[in-house]
Formats: sequence, structure tokens, C-alpha cells
Amino acid sequence: MQIVKPALKPDIDNYTKAVLDGLKKAWFDDGQIVEIHATKDYDEQPRVEVTIEKINS
Repeated sequence: MQIVKPALKPDIDNYTKAVLDGLKKAWFDDGQIVEIHATKDYDEQPRVEVTIEKINS
């Protein structure tokens, strides 16, 4: 089975920026982010899933 990834607009960076802007208003400063893993996939239930982990330094 071949997995087809969406390569259409909007671009993944637009999705990422919208999520980060929303989190900035709700909870924290997005300047604290040091790593992001993002994918854009097809699904019958459109959604955004966010996992936040603290990095111990």
C-alpha cells in the first residue's frame, strides 16, 4: 500500500505558525521552542495534535 502525502496548499509552515500563535496566546511564549516535528497527513477527522515535552538542561 502506497502512502500519499498531501502536497497542496496551505503549506505546512502556515499550519505550524497558526498553532504556535494560538499556543502563545493561550499558554507560553513560542520563543521557548527548541525542536519541532511536523507532518501534514490526510484523515477523515481533520485535527491538530500537539505534544509538549519539557527538556531538562
